[in-house]
Amino acid sequence: MKRVLITSINHETNTFSSDIGDFERWAVGGYCDTEEMIDYYRGGTSYASGMIKAADELGIELVPTLGIGCAGPLITAEVRDRVVGQYLKILKAEADRLDGLCLALHGAGAAEGTPDLEGYILRETRKTVGDEMPICVTLDLHGNITEEMAALADGLFGIKEYPHVDCVEAGYLAMSVLADLMDKKYEIETAVTKLPLFTNCCNACTFNMPMREFKEHVAAYKEENRLVDATYFHGFPYTDVDFAGASAVVVSRKGEGAKKHADILARYIWENRRKLDVELLLPDAAVDRALAIPGEGFVVINEASDNPGGGCPGDGTWLLTEFLKRDLPGTISDYILDPAIAKAAHEAGVGGKVSGMLGGHFDKIHGPSVPIEGFEVIALCDGKTVTKSPMGRGSALDFGPTALIRGGNVDIIVISRLCRQTMDDCLFDALGIDINDYRLIGVKSTAHYRAYFQPIAKACIPTNPAGIHTANYALLDYKNIKRPIYPLDEDAVF
Repeated sequence: MKRVLITSINHETNTFSSDIGDFERWAVGGYCDTEEMIDYYRGGTSYASGMIKAADELGIELVPTLGIGCAGPLITAEVRDRVVGQYLKILKAEADRLDGLCLALHGAGAAEGTPDLEGYILRETRKTVGDEMPICVTLDLHGNITEEMAALADGLFGIKEYPHVDCVEAGYLAMSVLADLMDKKYEIETAVTKLPLFTNCCNACTFNMPMREFKEHVAAYKEENRLVDATYFHGFPYTDVDFAGASAVVVSRKGEGAKKHADILARYIWENRRKLDVELLLPDAAVDRALAIPGEGFVVINEASDNPGGGCPGDGTWLLTEFLKRDLPGTISDYILDPAIAKAAHEAGVGGKVSGMLGGHFDKIHGPSVPIEGFEVIALCDGKTVTKSPMGRGSALDFGPTALIRGGNVDIIVISRLCRQTMDDCLFDALGIDINDYRLIGVKSTAHYRAYFQPIAKACIPTNPAGIHTANYALLDYKNIKRPIYPLDEDAVF
């Protein structure tokens, strides 16, 4: 029986955040150690879940290490050493008895002194297992992929969907190919072609045009040319490193021209890049557009610039301020992070009143604190709920003590703990309210919310005020990216 070591070390690093990337901040998205890793991921919706599923079917013995993942600020060197060190300790103890490695990484991880976390992990891995050990890696669609990653791993396997509903498939493929490599059925090669391009997240949902066209083109090209895998990595524009940006990555059998195919796909992406340009709406314009849509049902306005799934604080107030200004019946903000207001609401009880300064505590980029006076407490819960979205369905969540408060016609869900971006209406359920009672729903997300909301909403409208995840890149203070790069620079060439 083949023995394969697996790990899941995921971090999508927003270097514009002024927060501290300590262990607690990294682990807020989930953490498991060696003893519980297999049970933690088995049957789930993650990359590791797919790896475990394939291993079970193929009769592969797994050597677990740890799992950790979220989006957040730059990781401290101390925490990098703690997490990666735990993985390497197990790797070194098991290295002589391993036949391969299957690693669930991200592609946009960064730590103090380590702008390329994935490259660092792979370099340290190769120091331990040598150059001959087969290694397959899964990566997030928003990875800033480097040629070094491709050189250090045998295969880089990206997900294809945004929202990321196909993580299991990527993990399954990575483990299946690894099994073939361990059995020496064939050899593979991986090539990366970088593009001077930031793929705008607000126009990159693969369920919709225009990005669906790109996804389908790459999938068709892969099948026509019998490639092992091919991915258009959108990249992560909020990791300010010199290799940030989109890329085409191809995995082929050795000698079948991986680099040639990556170049061809990259050229297609570049020549069609303007299709991905984004209309930048401020909250007032987004609300106006929502009100102009006829018919019954609700409209979701997503505040992409304060997306916790991209490392944002989750207490931004730009959209909330517009909601309160309009004071329209059937309006709700899901959610805003403010532990003090949530605590005050729980102390006041249902029917009580709360006052204070709501949100805007972490920084002023995402909007100032909003004064609330005598807002009524409508409902309370402990914040413990379960994901309903196809992305992560069944995952346990803990938002901490949570309250629904009302000011005028506007309802606001206030949470105490930032554990995930808005991806469904699970907090509505926890608070005993019905999503269909509203007409305007504000969420903090960029595209992942669409997996649940798009099929049931009348429309989905992005808004991009100031924030460290805004689609308006001109508002961000870049210092390290390579210029020129599109769409920041019209003169960018490929």
